[in-house]
Amino acid sequence: MTRLRIYFHRLLGLFMRRKLERELEEEIRSHLEMQIEDDLRQGMSLEEAHRAARLKFGGVEQVKEAYRDKSRFGWIEDLWQDLRYGVRMLLKKPGLTLVAVLTLSLGIGANTAIFSVVNMILRPLPVQRPEELAAVFAYRGDPGDRGVHTYRNYIYLRDHNSVFSGLAAHKPATVAISADERPGERANEHTNVISGEIVSGNFFDVLGVRPALGRAFTPEEDRAPNAHPVVVLSYGLWQRRFSSDPELVGRSVYLNGRPFTVIGISPPSFKGREFGLEMDFWAPIMMQAQLGSKAEWFKENSIELCVLGRLKPGVTRWQADSHLYALAQGLAQMGPGGDERIMFYVVSEVEGRQQSVFALNLLIGALALGLSGLVTLAACANVANLLLARATARSREIVIRLALGAGRSRIIRQLLTESMLLALLGGALGLLLAIWSAELLRAGSPFMNNEQMMVVDFSPDLRVLGWAAAVSLLTGILFGLAPARHAARTDLIPTLKNETCAGSVGSRRSSPRNLLVIAQLAISVVVLVCAGLFVKGMYKAQTANPGFQPENLLSVRLDPGLVGYDGARAKVFFTDLVQQVETLPGVRTASLASNLPFGMSGVEGINGIVKEGDAPSPLGKELGVGGNMENFFVEIKSVGPKYFETMGAPLALGRGFTERDKGKAPEVVIINQAAARHFYGSGQQALGKRLRLEPKSPWLEIVGIAQDGHLQEPRPYLLTPFLQGVDQTRMTLIVRATSANEFNSIAESVRREARKLDARVPVFQLKLGEDHVRPVLRARRYFAAIAATLAVIAVALAGMGLYGVMAYAVSLRTKEIGIRMALGAKKADVLGMMLRQGMFLTLLGVAIGLGAAFALTNVVMYLFAGVGATDLLTYVVISLLLTFVALLACWIPARRATKVDPLIALRYE
Repeated sequence: MTRLRIYFHRLLGLFMRRKLERELEEEIRSHLEMQIEDDLRQGMSLEEAHRAARLKFGGVEQVKEAYRDKSRFGWIEDLWQDLRYGVRMLLKKPGLTLVAVLTLSLGIGANTAIFSVVNMILRPLPVQRPEELAAVFAYRGDPGDRGVHTYRNYIYLRDHNSVFSGLAAHKPATVAISADERPGERANEHTNVISGEIVSGNFFDVLGVRPALGRAFTPEEDRAPNAHPVVVLSYGLWQRRFSSDPELVGRSVYLNGRPFTVIGISPPSFKGREFGLEMDFWAPIMMQAQLGSKAEWFKENSIELCVLGRLKPGVTRWQADSHLYALAQGLAQMGPGGDERIMFYVVSEVEGRQQSVFALNLLIGALALGLSGLVTLAACANVANLLLARATARSREIVIRLALGAGRSRIIRQLLTESMLLALLGGALGLLLAIWSAELLRAGSPFMNNEQMMVVDFSPDLRVLGWAAAVSLLTGILFGLAPARHAARTDLIPTLKNETCAGSVGSRRSSPRNLLVIAQLAISVVVLVCAGLFVKGMYKAQTANPGFQPENLLSVRLDPGLVGYDGARAKVFFTDLVQQVETLPGVRTASLASNLPFGMSGVEGINGIVKEGDAPSPLGKELGVGGNMENFFVEIKSVGPKYFETMGAPLALGRGFTERDKGKAPEVVIINQAAARHFYGSGQQALGKRLRLEPKSPWLEIVGIAQDGHLQEPRPYLLTPFLQGVDQTRMTLIVRATSANEFNSIAESVRREARKLDARVPVFQLKLGEDHVRPVLRARRYFAAIAATLAVIAVALAGMGLYGVMAYAVSLRTKEIGIRMALGAKKADVLGMMLRQGMFLTLLGVAIGLGAAFALTNVVMYLFAGVGATDLLTYVVISLLLTFVALLACWIPARRATKVDPLIALRYE
């Protein structure tokens, strides 16, 4: 209890210092007065009594100091004193303070802005206790296994696990939404097709999401296949399409022409689990039949589901992994339908949400964050140079404090406090810059997924604020420690005697600054080389051949399957539509494709391929084009007759598909040059050969070789005839117009012709040919712009740092320069002497930077197609550019040195 009172008294002392000081003085005075009265009663004179009382009491100031030491938090008061003194010293040199704060704000702001992009990748779902969520994947050992579950697996895990408090399942779905059973008649073409998820009934309960209006699903709605269909709509769709109508809950909307009762509206913060995509609706898994799928799908072992669970308190992901391993053994012994090869593994919810793109996104984010970190280091080196110069100017003050008894650690602490103040001010301004630039980063975001712009949110949250604070503190230590230690090691006697001429002392003081400038220059070279490679890659992409002619090309998506069409009916619908569209005015030719270049909708991955005369082998093991993960699959696309004519994509060899390639005609296939090179060595050797997509599938004769595009690294793909291949219900209609002026009328005519055939069929994603190329170019421009911005900042910082070093060198060598000029040295000699010093630092920094850049770009540049890591021209141009900037930074102070007056310099102290 006594110790508690002592701490409480000390705490009061921080806020009631003046009152406690008055009370202390009054108490000391009362003690002295009582002692004086006692001495007077013993017969002493007043003067003798005063003297005796003081001798008996002791030194008053010593008593006060002893009292203060026992009644205060020493380190807090020392810190407060250092802060006040640091603020006064920063205000004393406002110009230096402003330059240092602005320099740090550029470095910290760039780093924080890039971290906000990485933070979007790592950001958890806006749900209750997101750290408890984990994704569960199934693995069977097959190449390209995406880790999804069958419905049978999900039910088994849900009912038999003991490590999850709940397991939910979900899968993406696309539907046509309308106000009645005939979608497409009044719905806007851009909004009548929406994306969502079919989910298990406990989906919202497992996530801990409460609807903003209405309710979530009940267990009965997930277990009865013939239950009344219900749906939860997203807050965004509720606002966009239904004008935030509060009466919508309880009413019906039509999905794929069937009525669904709206039972709830999701909260505004929850947009679904798909990374970067905003879901529009959620329907129970058992409503698949009402959405147009087979009613017996859930009895089969083929549906693909993603599984998400909430771990029980105290259970780790590794413990869950071990438990699911045992469950996998039990599942394999369940009899017919059991899978002996299946394994389960558990990952964090964030990693599971992004699946295979998590590592790639994180690596690209780490690269950008690394570049911004280099810029921050350059800013630290620049400010450290400023503080070294300032510490030299304050050397006499520091020496006097040391001579009066201050410890060197106390001096270091004071100077570090000033550095931390600069860092915090720079961090605060940098955070404002990051918040401002977040909108620019979002506006230019190139992220795409399934031909749909991803929802990106770079706005700062607590994690970004914490990152900015941590970077600020770290930079304060980085740029403040070296100048503080350098200042604390100042020699007392020479400094007190003003022996600070440019001799050995000057050279010793300059060496840390020279090292910092060399580091700045090396960092700038690395950032500049990366930026140069990005910019060159962007230029190559803009001038590259995409593999087709985007001019005068129009595409539109149609999906009769959403309104109940099977493959055979859809084929008839698409054939009739193409025939009608080709008769429209302004249309040169028309065709069909399951997807167009640089899009992913409708792409199928072939896991194994068999060439005639070869034994079957997994394609994932034998394919090695480009070393990119996307190349572990050969894409297969279904296209219609006249596809190559319509796309403006000439064949390298052979022929395209015609009306004869249908039905029981010999089955044919067209492959691109990348696939021909890999499997046959050349297109000439591939033409006329046969291959199988699967060991038991029919043989397909290669009748044509398509030319590769060069906008991206060529990936192997196969084209099959739409009239002969697997029936598909979603296709892209492509139209080649006679001129761009016809686009609006052709688009309206296409919608009209589709409605004539069936007004229910959704028509959506109307695009021009350039719209298919623009996302790729936009991504190149985006990363090039970020790297170029960081490079400009790095070069500016390096130039400022070199200028500061040379200006400081001139000031140190003023007396030496005066003596040289008095002895007959010419201005050109002095100019050359100073330029040689600066260019030596420059060339050394550039050489080190080129070596570091070569090592770095060789590691990461394979991620970006068309960007070479060893481009000689880029290295030469960057070296010359930085050398020119450095020469300019050296020339200005060197020219100033030639104007030194020898008479004034000889009197210079």
